[in-house]
Amino acid sequence: MKPMLGHLLMAGTLLLAGSTPIVANAAENRSGNTDIKAEFTKSTSTVTPVDPSNPDVPSTDGDGDNGAAAGGDLSLIFVSKSLGYGTHELDVLNDQQYKVDPTSSYTLLWQDKMVVEVSDVRGTNAGWKLTVTGSNLTGTDGTAAKGATLSLPKGDVVNSGSEANGAVATASEVALNGTVGSSAVLNADKGGGSGVTVSRLDPKALTLNIKANTVKAQAYSANLNWTLSDLPTN
Repeated sequence: MKPMLGHLLMAGTLLLAGSTPIVANAAENRSGNTDIKAEFTKSTSTVTPVDPSNPDVPSTDGDGDNGAAAGGDLSLIFVSKSLGYGTHELDVLNDQQYKVDPTSSYTLLWQDKMVVEVSDVRGTNAGWKLTVTGSNLTGTDGTAAKGATLSLPKGDVVNSGSEANGAVATASEVALNGTVGSSAVLNADKGGGSGVTVSRLDPKALTLNIKANTVKAQAYSANLNWTLSDLPTN
């Protein structure tokens, strides 16, 4: 019986060895791909004014001085409400340039600057432009000062987020004569202008320009009318 057992063990060993697969060298693969997908929709929130020096932070500090209003989509959310130019003696010989009087109760600056803020949360990067027109500089007797203008300096522009959004400020001379013509002060070309854009204007350069012998001994007032528009689609 022992020889037979030896043969059986031998056969089992041979069968086990025969079941091991023999594989040729396979080609290596050292790369792969992972797909990522995300979707975004436009903001439906009302955007409120932000801190002019830190546009990532909403602020209520300028609420009482706002000549605009919070809004959604494309909105002018802040503009300084009023500027006072003080009291001056008539000059019958020379044209004059008068600076903003920062001590006047009529002068409403924010962080010592005239401030303009535009929000664009449409999610289209379609661009926009902000223009301004001036009404007649009119005295209390109803007469207008001929040739009066207001100089708006180029603003210092910052925007929310860590990347510049491409908005650019422009210095302008605004005629205070009630004409239809408008002056560009801030714009963003197509592909830019998203988020909140802040333009800070130095009040020392916001001059009221009066020609000699064009005003009377009385108070005068005018309005700046700001218009925020889409860029043309063509």
